Amino acid sequence: MQTMLKLLGLTALACALLSACNLGSVPPDVNSASSNAPNLRLDVTGEPASATPSAASENTAAPDAPPKSTPSYPYACGIDDGASAARQVAARVDIDYAQKAASVDQLLSFTNREDAPLESIVLDVQANQWDDSFLLNELLVDESPAYHELDANRLEIPLAIALPPGCAIEIELRFRLLPAVIRDGMRAFRGFFGYSPRQLNLAHFLPNVAARINKQWRIHSPANFGEQIVYDVADWRVEVHVQDATADLKLAAPGEIKQLEPGFWQVGLRQSRDFAISLSEKFQLHEGATASGVEVAVYTLRDSQAGVNINGKNSASHVLTITIRALELFERLFGKYPRDRLVVVQGDFPDGMEFTGLVYVGSAWFAQFDGTPYNYLTLVSIHEIAHQWWYALVGSDAALHPWLDEALATYSEYLFIESHYPADKNWWWTFRVAGYFPQGDVDSKVYEFTTFREYINAIYLRGAQMLHNLREDMGDEQFFQLLRSYAEIGTGQVADPKLFWALLPAEQAPLTIETRNEFLRDPGVDSLFSLAESDGGTQVGSSSG
Repeated sequence: MQTMLKLLGLTALACALLSACNLGSVPPDVNSASSNAPNLRLDVTGEPASATPSAASENTAAPDAPPKSTPSYPYACGIDDGASAARQVAARVDIDYAQKAASVDQLLSFTNREDAPLESIVLDVQANQWDDSFLLNELLVDESPAYHELDANRLEIPLAIALPPGCAIEIELRFRLLPAVIRDGMRAFRGFFGYSPRQLNLAHFLPNVAARINKQWRIHSPANFGEQIVYDVADWRVEVHVQDATADLKLAAPGEIKQLEPGFWQVGLRQSRDFAISLSEKFQLHEGATASGVEVAVYTLRDSQAGVNINGKNSASHVLTITIRALELFERLFGKYPRDRLVVVQGDFPDGMEFTGLVYVGSAWFAQFDGTPYNYLTLVSIHEIAHQWWYALVGSDAALHPWLDEALATYSEYLFIESHYPADKNWWWTFRVAGYFPQGDVDSKVYEFTTFREYINAIYLRGAQMLHNLREDMGDEQFFQLLRSYAEIGTGQVADPKLFWALLPAEQAPLTIETRNEFLRDPGVDSLFSLAESDGGTQVGSSSG
């Protein structure tokens, strides 16, 4: 078991995690890298994913081993002080950059903080939603092979002995990753797990113990658009080893980064919902800091330097400037940014995407930069930065309640324009919202939409209209207090709309009823006020572990 410690060589967090595990390094098998983009297995009904096994599940699930044959596990009990996240992740990622393939040795530690034993553990394996992208070689619990069932993005491990409250289980995984080349179509929007000729993106690539909400594992089927991911926070310690790359290779990663030698980094990220990195030999780094001392790192590809306008600005310097300004504004409006760094990465895929401490902004927006703030490079950057509060800080179920993060992030764009370009507030409403004539219920689920435009119109645009109307109903002081309270009380939770509406002062109910009736399918929130008063509002809509 000591070989795992030697293998990973991680610091205090990993040492605590790996005291009883042994993961051998598996170098990438470059001959099996797929040359074709895998097809995404999609289900837009909201029902569990198809039971059709993938290549990975056929090779790894043990159909001839019934669950009761799983060995007895010597759980670690009585040592949890609640100071660390219930989910602890340690991993070594060996990347063959030329082949765009990786092998991973990973250790998960999960502490049951509920008041009842758990009969099974469910892992969220987002990388397995695409055929041939995730190949599981081995799964061990306390060094012994464990029966498991892998179906799309859900991996369930039945336990012969239930995991008691206050006890921790450790799960070892060995697997290979074959991200797809970023191409056209809806698959391109998932380019945060993919590669272009000049960039490799790895996000949502490390399995983790699924979120527990109301004492149920919460995993959703993938859909054509939007996000269907529900993550609880975890502590991450990851080693990244890269071979077959030039000396120009740069790693963009959040958290604390230590480069020990060329191609070898250690990354630590605490209390994070995810872990995302990007690598490129073409990256150029631009750095700055906010007045409060938050470091900002912007990684761009070389085309971002084109088109210097008459003011001497290019897209890279523009993004650095607005990132600093957005962080400073949102800290004033929503509360302190909880990290020391924020990383912005130019991504060779459409639009943008948020992760904890790291956001992507699509290359198309860099290429179309016109030297002014009136463009999607500005708005998408601000939108993704706002997700550091409305996703990374306060989590939500992006499949069932997508407006909780997307409407708030979209309205945050307007707040930025209002603050820094007040004469152009009407431009934002026309350019971003009114021109699309949005319709739809703001409180719709992702699975209810048939087109991407319908989803954006109802959730993002109508959501922003609803929030603006609420602000007018309540007045600025009460409205921004609502947002600050939601950010403070929802920190670290997987919140639902009950938490948001329960924080609405009772006297505001009659003032906001017209807005709620206009935008929400279920506008009634009066019953929540007594619940919020009885428990202080701190547990409404929270996750359970």
